[in-house]
Order: sequence, then structure tokens, then C-alpha cells
Amino acid sequence: MISQASLPSVHEEEGLQVTEDPKKEYIPTESNRGLAVANLVDEDDDIAPENLPQAKSADNAIAQSEAQHQESIKQVKIYLLLGIIFILAVALILIVTLSVRNKPGETVMPTPSQTPIPTSVPTSYSEYWLSVFPESTVSTILEDLGSPQSMAFGWLMEEIHILHSLTEGRVLQRFVLATFYFANSKERWSFSDNWLNHSVHECLWYSSLEHWYFESEANFVLSLDLINPCEQDLAGYLEDGILHQGDGIIRHLWLSFNGLMGSGIPPELYLLTELKSLALDELNLTSTIPEELSGLSNLEYLSMISCDLYGSVPEALGSLSKLLAVYFAFNSLTGTIPSSLYSMMSSMRSIILTYNQLTGPVPTELGLLTNLQSLTLDTNLFTGTIPTELGRLTLLEALLLNDLMLRGSIPNELAVLTDTLVLQLDNSGLTGTIPRWLGNVTSLEGLTISENSFNGTIPTELGLLTKMRTFWLDVNALSGTIPSELGMYEQVGVLTMSGNSLTGTIPTELGLLTELIQLWLQDNELTGTVPLELGNVPFPAPYGEVWLHGNDLSGVIPESLCSANNLTFDCGTMLCGCGWCNCSSMSMLEVENQHANGQLLVEENQTST
Repeated sequence: MISQASLPSVHEEEGLQVTEDPKKEYIPTESNRGLAVANLVDEDDDIAPENLPQAKSADNAIAQSEAQHQESIKQVKIYLLLGIIFILAVALILIVTLSVRNKPGETVMPTPSQTPIPTSVPTSYSEYWLSVFPESTVSTILEDLGSPQSMAFGWLMEEIHILHSLTEGRVLQRFVLATFYFANSKERWSFSDNWLNHSVHECLWYSSLEHWYFESEANFVLSLDLINPCEQDLAGYLEDGILHQGDGIIRHLWLSFNGLMGSGIPPELYLLTELKSLALDELNLTSTIPEELSGLSNLEYLSMISCDLYGSVPEALGSLSKLLAVYFAFNSLTGTIPSSLYSMMSSMRSIILTYNQLTGPVPTELGLLTNLQSLTLDTNLFTGTIPTELGRLTLLEALLLNDLMLRGSIPNELAVLTDTLVLQLDNSGLTGTIPRWLGNVTSLEGLTISENSFNGTIPTELGLLTKMRTFWLDVNALSGTIPSELGMYEQVGVLTMSGNSLTGTIPTELGLLTELIQLWLQDNELTGTVPLELGNVPFPAPYGEVWLHGNDLSGVIPESLCSANNLTFDCGTMLCGCGWCNCSSMSMLEVENQHANGQLLVEENQTST
């Protein structure tokens, strides 16, 4: 045992410090590193040697002290980091709040010079969003900074905080729309309300859907309860210029008749996988039909009328199995109609390919489209005959095969098309006689078979078509008389039979057609007088026309008919009237003949008195 009395009160030896308090542990310093620390034990303590306290290493004590110091520093750093995060969060909330306060109707239109290129975007954000895009798109963004894709990506990265609140689908959607915007001469758009406004939902960016839906044939195949690009939910609501509704996915992209001009449809458009209708009429593309459209697997309505399209119709479009209507009218498309268009689209209801340069025969396979209600192939270079298979299209309401290079007659198989409203076969090289069964198509409102080589007589059965509004038979080789049954056309506005070899007199029953605007009877072999009853028809301006010249008519034009907007007849010794064709030169025999027919000549009566 070490006695307390045997130790000095304070002793320093080679750096070892002993305090006056024998109970207090020695504090190690740098000078006594490596030495053991001894603690005093009272001599009165009855402690067995094996139970005596063991000496502690000064190094261990120092290490413990340093660990405590490092722990204190670590806690300070944590508090500092939390403080920085808090400050950044407050700043972000302020930025979001200020940006949302934009006026709902205000449109922000960045110009290309204002749009940052992708290299100015933080690497982590740009790399993440680039990983979402297809490789071809990423290559375009990185390699061509002036491309619509690159400018759209730069615009997208302007408001990173907005992207955090959107799904990947919404971000892709915004990118595609922005790419389309930069690709098509945005400065020339007639309307571009809210386009590229970060604070406005894409469903509120301008769309011509509301303007043109009921003016087009879209409502013929699409049934929309609410005219909205995103098919707005009934529970949706508008707040601070932001549309809150459903999933907010674009399903209808309509920019028809909006002055668009540029590089056209970017291939990224197929990323709008939920798109149901696409209408870009009068978009001056001057390009081929993009095959990428075949990626829009949910597309039901496709209209690209008057878009300066050329080339052939892509076979790939046949994969659009849900397509109900395709309109490529007034373009410069060539080649034949691809077989995939009618082999894969059994649900097709309307095809309009008017005014192109398509060639080949009219496909017999069109008869497979039994749901077809409108088939418009006029003004192309199709050859051959009218396919008898078209008789399978019993739901057909409109068949337009005019201005083609066909041959042959109207097939009798078409007699079953009793629901047809419009049949246009004019200027297509057809021959034969006018089928009598046409009188059984009682729903027919428009029949145009002019400028062909039809011969024979006009069937009296055509008088059964009481719903007729336009009836064109001019410039054929028809003979015989004009059936009086045509007087049953109470709603007809256009009746043309000029340029044939019709004989006989003008039926008085035509005077019952009070809705008639145009009556063309010129260049036939008609004889007799102009019936007084024809004067009951007003033929009003600006389209009213009564053309009687080029016949062998005689007598005096009824005075009431002289008020027609546009009246033509062969003024001469056999026919006169209406003031501008003086009847005073007519012989007394001719005058007596007119009186005998019940036609009173005002000028003659005045002379005799």
C-alpha cells in the first residue's frame, strides 16, 4: 500500500503532476504521453490486491477527449447544413409564389434568342431529362442547337421547379408541343394564346378544336361531350390560369387554318401516345406524310387538308387500327392507295383523298371497309371501272368518284346503297344508260352524273327521289323528253340538263319547283313556248340562273320570268320578250299564235288599242 502521508502535497517530476487531492485522477498532458496514471488508495481500505484499480493509459484518455471534440464539431456542421437547407427552401417557395402570380390571360412568348441552350442547364437536370427522350431526339438536341428540338429543350429547362411537379408524361408532352411550336414559324400563327407559357396548363394552350369541330366532318366520326384538347373531366376546374382536371393529357391537337408554315410535323409527335385526333389543315409543310404518325396507336381522326404534301401514302399508316377518318384532300400525293389502308382499318368510316394525283385502279379491297360511310376519291388519276365490291358498303352515305379516268357503266351492285345521300360520278368517262334502280335510292339528295357519255332517256323513276336538292345531268348524250315527274322535286335547288339531245317541250310541272335557283336547259333540241308557270319560280340573286339558249323555242318569255337574276334565251323573230328583246318585229301570224297559246303580249295589245 502507498501511504498518503508518504507523498508530497504537490510534486512535479518529468512532467507528472500530482495534486493535493489524492482522490482526483491525474490529468495527462502531451509531456506525459505514454506514462501510466496512478490513483491513490486509502490505506484503511480493505481491498484485495486483485481488486485494486488498474492503471489507465494516458493515450486512451487523450483519444477519448479528442473524439468528444470531433463530435461537437460534427454537430455544429449538421446545424449549419440544416440552416442552409431551410434558407433555400424559403427562397424556392418565394420563387414559386411569385411565378404563379402571373396574369391568367398573359402569354409569355420567348424568342429563340431568349431561349437558353441545353449547355446552360445544370448537368444533373439536363442529363436526367435527356435520358427520358429517345436517342434520336437527344442527338438532335446536342448536335444541332438551332433545331426545334434543342430550342424546345432549352425552353423546358427554364423552369426546373415546375418540372418537379409534373409526371414524365406531362414533361414529354410539353416538350413535343414546344418542338412543334418552334418548327412552324410561330411568328405567322394567327392565334397562339398561352403557347409556351410555363404557368398555363397545356390544355389551355390555343386549339382550333372549338372553332372548327362543328365546321368540319370531325363530328361525323368523333363524339365529344366537351370540346377540350384534354377531354376535360366534369370535375375539372380552372384556377389562376391552371387547369386542374383528370390526368391532363393532350388527346386532341387541332391547329387548322392557323397560318402555320415551317418544317412541319416533328418526328417526336408520336410521343403523344394518347392522341385521338390530329387536325393540321392548311399547314404549309411541303413534305411527305411523316411515317412517324403510325406511332399514334390511339389515333381516330387524321386531317391534313391542303398541306402541300407530296409522295405516296405510307404503308405504315395501316397500323393505325383505331383510325376512323383520314383526310388528305387538296395535296399532291402520288402512287396508289396502300393495301394496308383498307386491310388493317376495318373500323374506318370516312376517307377523303380529293384533289391529288393518285393512280391505279380504284381498289376493290375498299369493299372490305363495311363500316365506311363516306368515300371521296374524286379529282385523281384513277383508272379502270367502278368496283362492284363497293356494293358491300351498305352504310355508305357519300360516294364521290367524279373527275377520274374511268370507263364502263354504273354497276347494278350499287343498287343496294339505299342510304346514300350523295352520288357524284361526273366527268369520269362513264358510258351506258342511267340505271332505273336509282329511283329506289329514295334517300338521295344529290346526284351528279354530268360530263360523261350516258345515252338513252332520263328514267321517269328518278321522279321518286323527292328529297333531291341538286340534280346534274348536263353534257351527256341523253335523248327523249324531260320527264314531268321531275316536278316532284319540291326541295331541288339545282336542275341541269344542258348539252344533251333532249326534245319536246319544257314541262309546265317545272313551275312547281319554287326552291329552284339554277335551271340549265340550254343546248338541247327543245321546242314550243316557255310555260307561263315557270314564271312562278323567282330565281333570286345572286345565284339565280335560267339558261334557255341553244334550243328551238318560240313565243314570248313570260313577264314574271324576266325578273330572274340571270336569264338567257335566243332573241329573234321566234322568241322575244323582257324589254331588251323587242317583239314589235314579230309577224302578225306569230302574234296570233302567241294569243292562241294564252300568252298575252303587252306591247301588241297596247299597239292595237
